[in-house]
Amino acid sequence: MTRAQRREIDAAIRRAARTDKKELSAQDSIPYQRMWPDGVCRVTDTYYTKTVQFQDINYQLSQNEDKTAIFEGWSDCLNYFDSSIRFQFSFLDLAATRENYEKRIVIPPQGDSFDSIRAEYTAMLQNQLARGNNGLVKTKYLTFGVEAESIRAAKPRLERIETDIINNLKRLGVATTPLNGAERLRLLYDMFHMDEPEPFRFSWDWLALSGLSTKDFIAPSSLEFPGSRAFRMGRKWGAVSFLQILAPELNDRILADFLDMESSLVVSMHIQSVDQVSAIKTIKRKITDLDRTKIEEQKKAVRSGYDMDIIPSDLATYGAEAKKLLQDLQSRNERMFLVTFLLMNTADSRKQLDNNLFQANSIAQKHNCRLIPLDLQPEEGLMSCLPLGLNQIEIQRGLTTSSTAIFVPFTTQELFQTSPEALYYGINALSNNLIMVDRKLLKNPNGLILGTPGCFAGETRIRMADGSVASFAELVEQGVTSAMVQAYHEETGQIVAARARDIRVEKYTDELWTIHLEDGDALRCTGTHLIMDGGGQYVEAKHIREGQRLSGSHMVVRVSVQKLAEKIPVYDLSVPRYLNFVLENGLVVHNSGKSFSAKREITNVFLVTEDDVLICDPEDEYAPLVKRLGGQVVKISPTSTQYVNPMDINLNYSDDDNPLALKVDFLLSFCDIVVGSKDGLQPVEKTVIDRCVRNVYRPYLADPDPTRMPILQDLYDELLAQPETEAQRIAAALELYVTGSLNVFNHRTNVELTNRLVCFNIKELGKQLKQLGMLVIQDQVWNRVTVNRAAGKTTRYYVDEFHLLLKGELASWSVEIWKRFRKWGGIPTGITQNIKDLLASREIENIFENSDFIYMLNQAAGDRQILAKQLNISPHQLSYVTHSSEGEGLLFYGNVILPFVDRFPKDTELYGIMTTKPQEVSG
Repeated sequence: MTRAQRREIDAAIRRAARTDKKELSAQDSIPYQRMWPDGVCRVTDTYYTKTVQFQDINYQLSQNEDKTAIFEGWSDCLNYFDSSIRFQFSFLDLAATRENYEKRIVIPPQGDSFDSIRAEYTAMLQNQLARGNNGLVKTKYLTFGVEAESIRAAKPRLERIETDIINNLKRLGVATTPLNGAERLRLLYDMFHMDEPEPFRFSWDWLALSGLSTKDFIAPSSLEFPGSRAFRMGRKWGAVSFLQILAPELNDRILADFLDMESSLVVSMHIQSVDQVSAIKTIKRKITDLDRTKIEEQKKAVRSGYDMDIIPSDLATYGAEAKKLLQDLQSRNERMFLVTFLLMNTADSRKQLDNNLFQANSIAQKHNCRLIPLDLQPEEGLMSCLPLGLNQIEIQRGLTTSSTAIFVPFTTQELFQTSPEALYYGINALSNNLIMVDRKLLKNPNGLILGTPGCFAGETRIRMADGSVASFAELVEQGVTSAMVQAYHEETGQIVAARARDIRVEKYTDELWTIHLEDGDALRCTGTHLIMDGGGQYVEAKHIREGQRLSGSHMVVRVSVQKLAEKIPVYDLSVPRYLNFVLENGLVVHNSGKSFSAKREITNVFLVTEDDVLICDPEDEYAPLVKRLGGQVVKISPTSTQYVNPMDINLNYSDDDNPLALKVDFLLSFCDIVVGSKDGLQPVEKTVIDRCVRNVYRPYLADPDPTRMPILQDLYDELLAQPETEAQRIAAALELYVTGSLNVFNHRTNVELTNRLVCFNIKELGKQLKQLGMLVIQDQVWNRVTVNRAAGKTTRYYVDEFHLLLKGELASWSVEIWKRFRKWGGIPTGITQNIKDLLASREIENIFENSDFIYMLNQAAGDRQILAKQLNISPHQLSYVTHSSEGEGLLFYGNVILPFVDRFPKDTELYGIMTTKPQEVSG
């Protein structure tokens, strides 16, 4: 115990030992008698309680049928509680101490040249935290209690109930954690000390030494009740209200709306089940009373000469409702509950408290309810909000199981992990909490980043909302980042005014596609940009063909690819609501992006972890980032002097004793691309290749000297030596890549891949070699994975244009490697914007089944529907990739689906690193 802690305890002892107290202390107000270390609390002489914390699940974003299943399961959970068990739900939205929250997101320095960037990344996370959820920590608890003569009698009953509750919630997918005594005391301390950043200090050993009770360690510094409604707890003001339900039917959003308030509050629901037999007898007795009253009213009507069917409307209404209630209890698996719904608002000042109360009352009124302040009962209200299971407010509303279950305690799961290698992925769009997750904690950390990016040349002119036009280059040069433009409303087919945000230079490129139109106009853009055709469908620019009709009644006369001498800036913007904008000539074009998301994760991985990072870069987008981070760029091209040998193998290449089996699979895929047959390799051809590969590697495996590593020439020569005509055919196809003009892969590897950050730049391989190059690099990465596995190191692999690896025979080998990565400590990430080609692969289901992480950005309409079916995305979830802007989408993490918003600050060195112009980076 420190000296400061001893002084603190001594002061508490002196306060507790005073005999001249004329007023009650704060401890006297706390309504429990004793807390045991195992979490059992004696609240009164014969009443004992325990508490479990439960986590959230995705309810508000679920499919309707899933919502119904969750609601029915939740109703079953409530029906479990019989009349002998009192229970209380507590929902706490409390402001976390800044130190407590920030220490979880600090990236510790590592004593290298990147510590300044780590400090900036930490500052960015802290800034996002402050802007996002205002530092609120949201937790949910269930407290339950039973009457018993002693702790010995209460304990086994409470443990049995606790086990049943955990199992019932587990069936809903809800994770639960029982609280021990110290954790329950910490919870009470946090509620009593909302104004103090001091952490909770307590040990059971201190009680006997100090003579203090547990209340002395949790009590607030002061507790005042100056008026009839409000109270002061330390420096905080607070007030408790109860919910008066006026509506005949409630919406399942009511509880979620209260918990969405951006201020500290506590919602407490005390629920007591009514014995079923007693409830039915009471309702039957009430129906009898109503019938008796009805008969008396009819007699009065007859004596007065009126029609006997004319009775007071209230009497008719109450009679019908009572009979319906009786039917529900007798035949619909409904129980009767007595519910007390309390809401405690807190604030730093009385004025702010009044504002919070007004906001809460507005939410209640929206649901046709009222929040009534607890006049003359502020102390009872405060103590009833504590998670002790004790209700001191005798205001109850009778509700059936279904009516009680409408207060669904589930909204959306949070993803804020405290793992030292948790990475930032944006802000939860529903709760505004940071999303920090560690993919290594997933059962299968393989992942996909899906987007639909594309950019325009600077001269491309946009239609502004007022009818004028402006080019991208003009807007960026003038510093315009937001403007009103014309967009196409997909539902009405009308051109509308819309706010364009983030008008920007997206990246730099030396390749542009030019679409020549019938009227003499021409459009220059990257090949991946989506352009609306005459039928309202989006088509990538590189897939547009001569004679095709586009939006705006334009006819395409020619499409060409332009190779530039140096890279130039290309531009884009975001239109959040409509996800498109209109060019000067009337063409409707799409907007979105994916490369920045991948670069952000790569940077985060580099700063936070010790993992190796390898990148396959078909479009030369990642080299500037890699160089700035001190990484190694390996440029593979017909003119490059850097070589990677597709025949490389190490003795750990496979789990099997013989590493050749997997290498043969790779070379079969390699030869399949080389041969280029529509039907793929024939069985005889596969047999010949298998034989030749084993013959070629036999000398090396007998004496694994790197200077004797086989190359393609050796395989080519071995094929020529075979008697089968199929061998001659394969050798003839391979000749171009051995002695012909495309012999870039007929060399031994001459680059040392020792850097932990390596980028394989294959942009200049051209169309003929690109798919082959991606296959060879994937094999090189696998070699690195096998080496790192022995060293206990994780290897992360990012492959752009991933859909190219899922074509033909290549797809089977890619999926096999994708599956093996997980077992060998690898974390692959496929990146693509060509969703149609990705989904067209016969192996896509295997990829989805072996990927527990998907980062999905905006999607075109046709792709959205296919993805929704493939990934079971609800219509509500789909809306987050339908009309959103840059940095918005859906994150799939295991079984959790979250909408995210990633507003990465642009005034940072990090943003500059991730959007660096290639010419600014020295070779």
